[in-house]
Amino acid sequence: MMVSSGDLPGTDIKSVVQLAELRLVNTSNLNNERYRVLISDGVFMQQGMLATQHNELVRSERLQKGSIVQLKQFVCNLIQNRRAS
Repeated sequence: MMVSSGDLPGTDIKSVVQLAELRLVNTSNLNNERYRVLISDGVFMQQGMLATQHNELVRSERLQKGSIVQLKQFVCNLIQNRRAS
């Protein structure tokens, strides 16, 4: 998956992926909900976190497990020697 490779050219790559899993992460602050996602391009899986400004999509059920989405913007970080989006 190009998202996790770190070899993204500076072009307008917009990957289409499916949400294989979507779950609320326990936080100590109820005003700061975070959702962990597992995305798949049909071959590879990648774990990530949903940006908090998109939480309403989950609450309104417009975004749920099985949803097909196009990633228009994302950040991929190296965490404990593994890439995370």
